Amino acid sequence: MFFSFLYLVYILLAVAVALRIFSRRSSRGTALAWLLLVILVPAIGALAYLLIGERRLGRTWMQRAINLQPQVLRWARSIPATDIVAQGTLSSAAESISRLATGLAGLPVMGGHRLRLLSDSEAIMHTLIADIKAARSTVHLEFYIWNPGGFVDDLVAALVDAARRGVSCRALMDSLGSRPFFRSESLDRLRHAGVDIVEVLPVNPLRALFVRLDLRDHRKIAVIDRGVAYTGSMNIADPRFFKQDAGVGAWVDAMVRIEGPAAWALEAVSLSLTTLQTGGDFAPPEPPILSLTDNCRVQIFPSGPQSSTRHIEDLLLTAIYSARREIVLTTPYFVPSETLFTALRSAATRGVRVILIVPAKIDSRLVRYASDAYNDDLLKAGIVLLRFGDGLLHTKSMVIDEQITIFGTVNLDLRSFELNFEVSLIAYDQRFSSEVRELQRQYESRSQAMQLAEWRARPRWRRLLENVVQVMSPLL
Repeated sequence: MFFSFLYLVYILLAVAVALRIFSRRSSRGTALAWLLLVILVPAIGALAYLLIGERRLGRTWMQRAINLQPQVLRWARSIPATDIVAQGTLSSAAESISRLATGLAGLPVMGGHRLRLLSDSEAIMHTLIADIKAARSTVHLEFYIWNPGGFVDDLVAALVDAARRGVSCRALMDSLGSRPFFRSESLDRLRHAGVDIVEVLPVNPLRALFVRLDLRDHRKIAVIDRGVAYTGSMNIADPRFFKQDAGVGAWVDAMVRIEGPAAWALEAVSLSLTTLQTGGDFAPPEPPILSLTDNCRVQIFPSGPQSSTRHIEDLLLTAIYSARREIVLTTPYFVPSETLFTALRSAATRGVRVILIVPAKIDSRLVRYASDAYNDDLLKAGIVLLRFGDGLLHTKSMVIDEQITIFGTVNLDLRSFELNFEVSLIAYDQRFSSEVRELQRQYESRSQAMQLAEWRARPRWRRLLENVVQVMSPLL
């Protein structure tokens, strides 16, 4: 009798969760993964689905997002015409990418930029600190991880000094990614100096009943005086101290320093997230009067879970299908959607040289297994798969034909596509693309190429484990 009751509960639980899954529009892989989990371990599966099964930002956030969208579009239409690149002046490949990006995010291609690629963490931080020390009016920072110690303490001191001399300073910090920082003395110093601290997507047990707690702000943005900005892969963390117990070595990052109107656009993008979090008014600053610094043409592309579609995935797919000679990608986490995976294989099959550089060691064993499940098909398609051996390669970059670069915070995984607030810089510039491509070549020289025959010689249990985890990869 007792077992009959348990069986009935099992059936009812599985059916209830299945009906909930089918009542919502989700990808086939995600839906099947959840169904499999609920069938195999019903109680755990149902609880997991309740907590992280749907992209629930909460009613308040979603209502704010609905109200905010027309305000952001009006702001985007107010961008001075002198900053906007006229249609028809880009190459055909760049034109198709830029039109899609504008249609999805609303931000046009802008000209008049100087881009500087920075690939050393210490140099990145010292350059950022120097800009903060020179700030006259505003400093606006938004980073997923703030971690005290090392040169981060120097950054905190620079922010404190800036705030005390009358510079308006704001720092957005993801509640989960920056958890140690919220318990540190550094946070108290910033607040005491007058730095406006915004905790993004707070984490607490009560919120877990209403929102999905692993929806995170993964962006890395710094804007000084509305005319200088940074974005890329580096968090506010000193790699000499950050996650040293993970066994992956130092994190290897890159950032781009931007001079020009895109800096102002990046600040407005970040302010829109501030509005979502605080409920205040969206009040983007007036565009600064800038002299033409260079002729680089760039486009800012924000994405996030408030959208019903995978905007960033659409952008990456368009870029891949536009390639004619070469695609080079670097990412720390490679667990792609089926459509992205198919696009890369199709590119290689039609004769495009595809190079994928990933770290040899990463800080998630499950993600490693899920990623490795794709290696056989990648190598068989002729894709060059390289494993970087000098630390956790954290740079996120895609260079198309050494002409177009997508550079920013996006990993090649479903978490970046669906769950995280991300931002990308699209550079339609041969010189900058060549610089990023040269950095990628440096990564290549420190990497080991995988060979299909050697890979297929791995133990059978490992292959089974990879395939099992890969099936569940939509849930990672």
